[in-house]
Amino acid sequence: MSHAPLTITTNSSLLRSFRWALPFGALGLALGVGLSLGQGAVAQDQANAAAPVAPPPPSLEAILKPITEDRLFTDAAVGVQVVDVASGQEVFSWKADDKLMPASTMKVLTSSVALRELGPAFRYKTALLTDAKAELDNKGVLGGNLYIKGSGDPTLVIEKLWKLVYDLKMEGVTEVSGDVVFDDTYMDKERLIPGWDKKADIEDGPTYFSTLGALSLNYNAAALVVGPGPEVGGAARAQLEVPSAAIVEVENKLTTTTKGSRRNIRMEREVEGRTMKLTLTGTVPLGGDVERFYRVVPDPTAYFVACFAELLKAHGIKVKGQWREAETPDKVRELASLRSAPLSVILMDVNKNSNNFFAEQVLKTVGAEVKGAPGSTAKGLEVIADYLKELGVAPGEYTAVNGSGLSRGTKFTAAQLNAALVDMAMNEDVTHEFRSSLAIGGRDGTLWSRFRDSDEVDRVRAKTGTLDGVHCLSGYALGQDGRLYAFTFFVNDLPYSISRARKVQDQLVSALFTAGGDVLAEQAP
Repeated sequence: MSHAPLTITTNSSLLRSFRWALPFGALGLALGVGLSLGQGAVAQDQANAAAPVAPPPPSLEAILKPITEDRLFTDAAVGVQVVDVASGQEVFSWKADDKLMPASTMKVLTSSVALRELGPAFRYKTALLTDAKAELDNKGVLGGNLYIKGSGDPTLVIEKLWKLVYDLKMEGVTEVSGDVVFDDTYMDKERLIPGWDKKADIEDGPTYFSTLGALSLNYNAAALVVGPGPEVGGAARAQLEVPSAAIVEVENKLTTTTKGSRRNIRMEREVEGRTMKLTLTGTVPLGGDVERFYRVVPDPTAYFVACFAELLKAHGIKVKGQWREAETPDKVRELASLRSAPLSVILMDVNKNSNNFFAEQVLKTVGAEVKGAPGSTAKGLEVIADYLKELGVAPGEYTAVNGSGLSRGTKFTAAQLNAALVDMAMNEDVTHEFRSSLAIGGRDGTLWSRFRDSDEVDRVRAKTGTLDGVHCLSGYALGQDGRLYAFTFFVNDLPYSISRARKVQDQLVSALFTAGGDVLAEQAP
């Protein structure tokens, strides 16, 4: 089952000035001064609309226009917009209303609606529940069913699940007389990220194309640990890092070769229903390093069940009943639970490291919390549409397919993405968490190797986005005069390496760092 793309039309004239009755006080926010803006900076009453207007920003044509002379602007499809956050005015643009693929900068919108709707402190919860009417008997037998209720926690890994089962053991449970029931009804059953139909990825299961679900574990990826055997000519070692033999089968045809020889490993992934088979062929040199290979599991719930069964066994907890999937009844009590880190921390992984799996799980969560369970991509996109309407974006001029940007069908304009950036900068409730989620130039995430000069480090926070022939950058840069600029720079149809697009994007951001420097020089004694 696939989602129909969600389409919205943009009123270009609205986005050219960014004057949606904004309280023009964001310069104070950029300089660290607190503001009282409430939930969202767009729907403001007359008192806010009458707030003092910041001085008009200087035009940046003189320092940014020369960058457009680079052949990138004729060889590729380019859209650029720079907005002064304090006044909401556009200070530079190049085809800012052309619809282009945003790639992973789509996560800017996903993160924006998540913070607005869920709040920075939102946490996922995975709970162990029971319908047993009585307490444990003197042998630790639970006289009823054990329910595992998931909420789509993207951060849940085997170590945390081990602790949850251990907590169950510490409650005194040694045996479940009823069934073990897995409840993944908080999200829909559409497992694949919508909008990405690359055949090789569907077959191979790379981790950036993860499956989705309310009971997810280890990013829904099985880790295969590969190393040399004890002697030349013998079998090399290949084993699952997390035991899940009921779902993941491994056929090891690797051989150990002489020390110093070339490592040559090939993996074939075959999916049948809810299970997969990984076949390894090739060679591993004697004394070589241990290496991990990851492949996405076809069905998250089935993988969760297999791993949970192994953990119960490891903790010595027996099960008399069946293993099944169903919704948790109303009359249950909690035995143990675990909570994720707050959303503000989760979004750092979304934006700094461009985690597609996290972004898609978060979007489905937004859909569930705002539109009602089961959460789905379609419901999450409805919430994004509602948000853009608040920003004055009319229906019909963009196409959203998923929450991560992993799609060649997603189309936005630079002005549309900048609309969200300006709004997030103006929203006192979430602006700090939003900006903290973005990669910091010269420091971390996808920008750790860029803007590393001493006068550039820490002055840009942004989200990158890359697909074949696509390279995008969207975020905030701090000018020399203390002004905060929101910028979006899309490059599509790139006929050569993305390194050239990256170089030109970096030139634009570096130029923003100098903005206002001439005024400061004139004012200097």
